[in-house]
Amino acid sequence: MRENSSQSQTRLSASNREELLVGYAEGVPVQELARRFNIHRATVREIARRAGHPKRAPEHSQRLRAEAARLYAEGFTLSQVAAQLGIGDEAVRSAVVANGGTIRPKGRRRMNA
Repeated sequence: MRENSSQSQTRLSASNREELLVGYAEGVPVQELARRFNIHRATVREIARRAGHPKRAPEHSQRLRAEAARLYAEGFTLSQVAAQLGIGDEAVRSAVVANGGTIRPKGRRRMNA
């Protein structure tokens, strides 16, 4: 780590690494594992990959992602869709883009009269 870096590194003990891998194998969401062990989601995936675990399918079903994209296309905001479906704003953004949609600019929307 660089001396002047504002980022800190979290080194997992062998027991924590094993606990993380057990959770990953059991299907615990990557975001939850990252939060539990105070590491980045990408680090969780990298540890699992190095241990030989297969890459997971997206954590949200295609049906949920399609519903998120549909609601957004109907005019709901990212936050409104996220709250309604119980997922994060970034998951909604990803779903919209993956389903061929585009993200509207931030700010107030003009209502058609």
